[in-house]
Amino acid sequence: MTKARLYYIDNLRIFLISLVVLLHLNITYGAPGDWYYNESSAEMPALLFQAMFNITNQAFFMGMFFMISAYFTAGSIQRKSTGKFVTDRLIRLGIPLAIFYFILQALTVWINYHFIRNDDASLWNFIWKYRVWGFGPLWFVEALLIFTFLLLIFRRSLLNIRISFPGTRLIILSALIVGLIQFLIRLRFHVGWSIPHTNLQLPFFIQYIVLFVVGIIAYQNNWLDSIDFKLGKRWFIFAQIMIMIVLPTFLYFGGKENGMDPFLGGMTWQNFAWAIWEQVTGFALIIGLLGLAKKYANRQGKLAKALSDSAYGVFVFHAPIIVGISALLVGFSVPQLLKFVIVAPIAMLVAFLFAWLIKQLPLLKRIF
Repeated sequence: MTKARLYYIDNLRIFLISLVVLLHLNITYGAPGDWYYNESSAEMPALLFQAMFNITNQAFFMGMFFMISAYFTAGSIQRKSTGKFVTDRLIRLGIPLAIFYFILQALTVWINYHFIRNDDASLWNFIWKYRVWGFGPLWFVEALLIFTFLLLIFRRSLLNIRISFPGTRLIILSALIVGLIQFLIRLRFHVGWSIPHTNLQLPFFIQYIVLFVVGIIAYQNNWLDSIDFKLGKRWFIFAQIMIMIVLPTFLYFGGKENGMDPFLGGMTWQNFAWAIWEQVTGFALIIGLLGLAKKYANRQGKLAKALSDSAYGVFVFHAPIIVGISALLVGFSVPQLLKFVIVAPIAMLVAFLFAWLIKQLPLLKRIF
């Protein structure tokens, strides 16, 4: 089936990729999390705001990426022959994955060691001698490639599911089930643990799998048509209550004695609360943003189109860009939260401009 261009989805992709950049920059300047370069650890009250920003993003943005990707993949797999589909996926996903794994990962690590830690080793050594290869943030592309080929195998079943858009009770129930499964997984594999050599963080992956399947079902059953402004507004308001009231409450009472550790896994009420909150809030935000964007962001001018076209390139190249900018500003001494606020627009501008320039090269235009 052929569907009209969904400009609000393109604009949401700009928003989501911007959150990816901001989340990693936030970790650089004090927020909890793992990144190539951590300049400092924030303290209260900045820690609360920075942690809330990253926790909220983690609750929905990668899952929403998987859902949107699956939505368009479901259409692509039906329009193209199997050979054409596989070739296009390997070009679009496989080539950037290889470039990052062998080159950009080493470049990012080298920038940190050479310009911040003053290690005199060459980039060549980091690539070929030390072999600091890895998927880094492109674990998403790695997982998407795996999910896509699984879809090829099971497409007859997945592409024939017929179900109407779920009601509130079913959505909440689904979120609770996913949250419970995530909690059970985190009893053994705490947040931060990843499958060796893949950078795939199992403690978050149930949501990603579920939302990838949801994206396929949504395409087949025109679910996006059922999400209007009124529905989106209700879910978005509910999500804000979960973010602004519920989240700081359990962060304060759950972390005032032992910090964030009890939230990351194990048989603790904090682990259970976070796992459930994450899914309920994440599902609400996804529906809410879709409904709001459909009304307020369903058009594109030249600038928005350029940003949308550049979003994938930003995702692929943002790691060395962020670390490079951080290296240039090491000596810029201001409070870390303020530094994050100052550096954020610079990082965003450079990342999108670089990705746009990459898109202008004929050889790379099809890939990025």
